[in-house]
Amino acid sequence: MELNNKNHNNNINNDFTNNKEKVWLISGSSSGFGLIIVKNLLENGNLISALTRTPEKLENQLKLIDYKKENLLIIKTDITNDQSVKESIELTIKKFQRIDIVINNAGYGLVGSIEELTDTEFRKIYDVNVFGVLNLLRHSTPYLRKQRSGTIINISSTLGWGTMKCYSAYSSTKHAVNSITFSAQKELKPFNVNVILVCPGGFRTGFVIGYKDKNENDNDGYFCNFQIPNNMIDEYKTNELIQRFYKYSPIAIGDPEKAANVIIQLPSMNEIPTHLFLGSDSLNQCTNLLQSHLKENEKWSNLSNSTDLDKDKQSNIEIPKLY
Repeated sequence: MELNNKNHNNNINNDFTNNKEKVWLISGSSSGFGLIIVKNLLENGNLISALTRTPEKLENQLKLIDYKKENLLIIKTDITNDQSVKESIELTIKKFQRIDIVINNAGYGLVGSIEELTDTEFRKIYDVNVFGVLNLLRHSTPYLRKQRSGTIINISSTLGWGTMKCYSAYSSTKHAVNSITFSAQKELKPFNVNVILVCPGGFRTGFVIGYKDKNENDNDGYFCNFQIPNNMIDEYKTNELIQRFYKYSPIAIGDPEKAANVIIQLPSMNEIPTHLFLGSDSLNQCTNLLQSHLKENEKWSNLSNSTDLDKDKQSNIEIPKLY
């Protein structure tokens, strides 16, 4: 596989006026990429519906920002609750009359071996990272479809393409987001609605800095961005892995402001990517991974092909193409 080095940077700039009259619906808006995007859009006069479980946290973060108060609607939303998401989108439509860009950004990380993680811990991260994404898609797409316009940006991860030791829970949720996005692209294309998958690498957003012991009392559902098992097993050395990532986050190579700028510009670009790796680490790791998959496919191709029916028993029906 050859890496396409075609440069599309000429499509990216710091002028957000192309999106100024657009209505942005953003989940996970009180921290990380979501917060940076909200701040940048507000400073440039955009219209925003910010969904968050902690409105007071977002309000505090915006105190030093100069913006028109009427341009922002903050809605307390539990993205794991279908009715809560439905009502939040209805409130958005009531205020702004439309939705143009949806950013599915809410989510958190969970590190631990399969043996260490409980059924409850697995289901909880799926509720947020997968079903939260589905809830927002399900209730926003009817408006985009009727408008025959709009853009959906789903924030995934480098770990949505590959994985690492003790990342089965988080990584599998991001793999699910990837597949959901690719299917939605096909479903919504006839309605002139673009769906983009964004896969960040390491950025200094505080995603890992948000780590704290899950034994601490906290009633706010997905209360921090980085969680650990309640019952760790020493032999897996999960704590060493956690500490390594905890130390890495503040020195990650990615600039979150630059990443937010790219995400904001995606809807107005002349040519829109189906998926985008954010950061050289993400691009290089995923490119190497895809190349290794191709080599593995070739190595075992004879065995793969050996399971087909004999030629005289095969039908002429065209096999549907995968994305």
